[in-house]
Amino acid sequence: MKKIVSMLLCFGMLFSALSGCASSPSTTTPAASTDATATTSSAPASNSESGESVKITWAVFDTDNYTDAFWQHIIDAFEKDNPNIKVEKVLMTGDSRPQWLKTQLAGGNLPDVNVDPVELAKQEGVYAEVPASMLEKYDDSVIATFNGKHNLVPAYKQLRSQVYYSKKLFASAGVSVPTTWDEFTNVIKTLKAKGTTPFITAGPSDVWATGFGYWQGVINAELENKYPDFNADLLAGKVKWDNPIVESALKTWQKWYADGYYDKGSMSYSYTQSSAEFLKGKAAMMFDGAWSAPTLDKTKNTDIGCFVCPTPSGVKNYCTMPQYWGVSNACKNKDAAFKFCEYVLGGNTEIYKYYLQGDGNASVTKTPVTYDTGAIQSQFIKNLDDHKLVPEITKVVGDTALPTGFEDYLNKSLQTILVGADVSKTLKDWDTEMASLKS
Repeated sequence: MKKIVSMLLCFGMLFSALSGCASSPSTTTPAASTDATATTSSAPASNSESGESVKITWAVFDTDNYTDAFWQHIIDAFEKDNPNIKVEKVLMTGDSRPQWLKTQLAGGNLPDVNVDPVELAKQEGVYAEVPASMLEKYDDSVIATFNGKHNLVPAYKQLRSQVYYSKKLFASAGVSVPTTWDEFTNVIKTLKAKGTTPFITAGPSDVWATGFGYWQGVINAELENKYPDFNADLLAGKVKWDNPIVESALKTWQKWYADGYYDKGSMSYSYTQSSAEFLKGKAAMMFDGAWSAPTLDKTKNTDIGCFVCPTPSGVKNYCTMPQYWGVSNACKNKDAAFKFCEYVLGGNTEIYKYYLQGDGNASVTKTPVTYDTGAIQSQFIKNLDDHKLVPEITKVVGDTALPTGFEDYLNKSLQTILVGADVSKTLKDWDTEMASLKS
């Protein structure tokens, strides 16, 4: 067992050009903030401090790691320490959490506290400004700024995608973990020649899952190397999606699928199904996120290993992203809502550790919070020792974020590319869509 090292808990320094800064130095582990006057809404403060019982709603989502019991444990701990505040879970459904939140907002039903709120945070007045006394508990580099306002609560940093592989299938084919693009290409071809399907992925039922790993591991890495200010340059029209780096990488990926390097059932699988088939040995490799490592460690799996995907140019860039919570500006009990956010996201160290460990994430508090990791998660982290950590283009927050709706559009488009859409034409469509969403 290893501790997540402090270096990983300082990843947010990479985002300093994209975010604002807190104004005060760190303090010790925070007590819950009650500074409701820092919000922008004129709605009355709750009566949570006076002893009168209030209720807040919390939008969450279910995964293999984030189960109903997982969320309930957090709620139970908070309600035990804050008996006059009740928290009601609201389950987010559908393929896109941002789209679910937008639908709730349009219907006047936006929950009080939202997980994954970045898309809506771009709209003026949707989320309340976070009290300054609360923000100062978090690393300066992850304080998100939208039009000069801080309306998101930092939650964690997520390590993104690596290639998970079967040690048994690699050994049977006589291949080892690749460290260069040529070696990676050789591994893929050798596996296929020896009768083992190299890759598996997921299809339409989980739109994000089809291309996210290849996108992060190859395309994002190469773009950030060529264009260090890619988001700003893209928004300013100095660079386009229709460029040789993206085109070449997508054509390679598409050819892998056409040449039979992906399991034939991939485009009919959900993400959960593809993961299960991978673990059954249906394919030798699967691009997947940091969240899978703790799950595999819990099952005592000794066959699965992981490595960072090599890149065609050899650049060692690696995607990571901060994640946030937001408090609705329409919330009638903002002090209670922010008190809940602060309690979970660092105020109660054990609960924050529990939240981070559930999905293999890293702390964003100025006072780092660490936890024990199993063999696979420890390897996942160690793999990054010689890599530069860069922002994920589609996940950048603040004033250089991509237009609302473009990430969903891109994810769906990647599915059509994989199965044969014309890459050159599709990239021109991306630029057209960007221009449309910006206007």
